Amino acid sequence: MRISIITPTWNRCGSLTHMIQSVEMQATHPMEHLIVDNLSTDDTSSLISAYAARAPYPVIHMRKGDKGIYDAMNQGAAIAQGDALYFLNDDDSLFRPNSLALLTSSLKLAPEGVAFGDVIVRDPNSGTERRRNHRQMNRLTLAEKSICQQATIYSRKAFDAVGFFDSELKAAGDYDWMIRGLVGSRIPAIYLRSVVAVFASGGISSDPARTQEFRAEMNLVSERHFTAAIRARALCYRQFWRKLPWGLSLCPGHEGADRLSVTTRMAFQNYLLPDPLAFLDF
Repeated sequence: MRISIITPTWNRCGSLTHMIQSVEMQATHPMEHLIVDNLSTDDTSSLISAYAARAPYPVIHMRKGDKGIYDAMNQGAAIAQGDALYFLNDDDSLFRPNSLALLTSSLKLAPEGVAFGDVIVRDPNSGTERRRNHRQMNRLTLAEKSICQQATIYSRKAFDAVGFFDSELKAAGDYDWMIRGLVGSRIPAIYLRSVVAVFASGGISSDPARTQEFRAEMNLVSERHFTAAIRARALCYRQFWRKLPWGLSLCPGHEGADRLSVTTRMAFQNYLLPDPLAFLDF
């Protein structure tokens, strides 16, 4: 499977170095790495030139103005040649040398869908870390929270079927896409119960000073796709029923559409195994 990595960036030369290193160390190389640069004025161009000279795969520097992160991601996706698309921000990184291989192996189980794992959320200021997992991914959880973009690899077929990110959104474009994909188009997905990436907090989605702005946009997206009744059940599910085995099925008002086409796998070295406890999530 040919993988296109797409990285939007703007004047982040310092953090870009670490992201590039995490791609270079992968046991499975991408077929190409597209870096969509919003006309940076720092040393980004020199850094990318050096990277392109040594990388055993094409590094494409797209130096062009954009209207925001999702516009930049769309620009990269529009010319990417891979069978799979992986979006990695300039201040994030792949977790281990086998992260890309595990994501690719997972996506092969859902070649017309997506695959996603867990992430480590790292605070660049304090250095503290926490794991964010994506267990219990169903319609009710998706009505309240998203799957981290850095945890997700998209098949080209799924991306073409669902369409581009909504470039009018500032921080919830990937959330909107995932709802359109998993709920609207019912594309298949593989959840890999393994950490695949490190997400640096500090952007609009995690900046305490902008929490209200981010939450408002998340709510806007949720209201766009879900009825008030579904959102009410989602709140009830989060507060109580998800904490119980088979909580989704027990939650009052349960509907068959609540369960998405998500299958869970575990990683053992470089092998994928069915998760024997996944059935408890439903």
